[in-house]
Amino acid sequence: MKRYWSLLLLLMGCAGMERDCSSMSASNFGADWIITQMDTRGRPFRCWALRNTSITNEQQSDGIYWQEPGGQLVHISGGYNRVQVVNSNWTAAYAELGLTHATCAQIAGARYIPGQDYDFPDAAP
Repeated sequence: MKRYWSLLLLLMGCAGMERDCSSMSASNFGADWIITQMDTRGRPFRCWALRNTSITNEQQSDGIYWQEPGGQLVHISGGYNRVQVVNSNWTAAYAELGLTHATCAQIAGARYIPGQDYDFPDAAP
């Protein structure tokens, strides 16, 4: 019986270990990501589709940061969402955020002006 409980505890810990290992690997070695920054109404006003990028949480902050291919270090905090793209399934990762590739590109190309309404037709309401 004791062996049964030990095995059960080990198996339950593996799910958490897999998540933690995946997170550590993505932070240290890079992964594909989609990141959106949200306005105060919960609508995306910035969008990044990042390939093979290491994203790190800022200590004692709700922010994250990464280095762009051109060398710029980007820090964001506050209302943002990020999804790691798994097995190159960008469509599923965009859908997780209520977006498509076209919407992310449109948002990334827009210049945000506070208070202005933006119409991104295939973004989630």
